[in-house]
Amino acid sequence: MPDTNRFRVSLDVRVLDQQALYDAALRYANEPGTLLSAVDTVNLLTDNGGIDVRACLATLLDPCAPPAGTEIQNATIEPF
Repeated sequence: MPDTNRFRVSLDVRVLDQQALYDAALRYANEPGTLLSAVDTVNLLTDNGGIDVRACLATLLDPCAPPAGTEIQNATIEPF
């Protein structure tokens, strides 16, 4: 009998504006109560001086703490 309490949720996301995505991820990561400093946040969201789109998406879409009553078992963000 399959595990009826497991679900797969997937999203295909087209990034139309990398700067807007970066700005949103930066705001979210710098909200009160986060464990990252402003410098750490910038380092996390950039790669060699450019915007790290995957890191920005992960910051906004893959929460550090899953929703109440759930456990995230696997999460990936890959271009296709």
